[in-house]
Amino acid sequence: MDRLRIGLIGWGTVGSAFGELVREGPLPVELAIVAVRDRSRTDLPRGVAIGAPEDALEADIVVELAGGLDGPLAWARATLDRGTPYVTANKALLATHGGELAELAERRVAALLASASVGGGTPMIETVTHMAAAGQIVRLRGLLNATTTFILSAMGAGNDYESALAEAQAAGYAEADPSFDVEGRDAAQKLAILASVAWRRWRPEADVETTGITQTTVEPGRVVRLVADGDQQHLRVAPAVLDERDPLAVVVGVESMLEIVSRDGSTVRISGPGAGGRATAGAVYADVARLVAGERPILFGGRIG
Repeated sequence: MDRLRIGLIGWGTVGSAFGELVREGPLPVELAIVAVRDRSRTDLPRGVAIGAPEDALEADIVVELAGGLDGPLAWARATLDRGTPYVTANKALLATHGGELAELAERRVAALLASASVGGGTPMIETVTHMAAAGQIVRLRGLLNATTTFILSAMGAGNDYESALAEAQAAGYAEADPSFDVEGRDAAQKLAILASVAWRRWRPEADVETTGITQTTVEPGRVVRLVADGDQQHLRVAPAVLDERDPLAVVVGVESMLEIVSRDGSTVRISGPGAGGRATAGAVYADVARLVAGERPILFGGRIG
């Protein structure tokens, strides 16, 4: 079998971890080109062409790990319009333009995969996809953002918001500008993607009623978490006080958890690391494995309403 050429856009924590998996893993694939803004960086892979994103679109598979909207939207449109598979971890792109991209992929018989966009290395999208096939999902509920879980846990231990945020930043769990996480947008985008898969109709981030944690107070000893909760009619992300017996109440650190409730009242829970370069890169590599096996899945495909 000929080796498939991968055009990788982005060489950050996840991109470099993915590159290592491509180099060491068993799949018949190779990095044909890595596209970055600064081509003079000293940490770029040796023996691989370094170029512009437009050059990467010429590969057999395009993997986008750069983030953002403007560039990735243009790259995704161009890739799918050629019938080339597009793999991404870009939740903002999917929660804003996912419906359009899925329709384009279907028209051009391309593939659109994004297992790493929700849950990092935890197979949340895959689990929801399998359960949605029977049309039995009635509710999604979970903790989808590790930064806010860390901060709220620290606040429950007696810290105020500012010191809890500073601790999260020092530990590497929060960005220098944490607004995307603490305002609830990260969790809202993930919930929108999961809801789109669960109920066979694309739901944008704008459909999610979102309240962040910046104005939240936590009494010492109380468990408060940023809970993503939704059914077919209503999607919401907001801080909530949890009973200590609630399964979500035990989630701490960089862990994420998703509850999937079925019509018969049963609940499936899936949890695991929601962040980390190696775990997220593994989900991207698993998507590439599906392409190597001949599959051509389309996230949200056949379910746009």
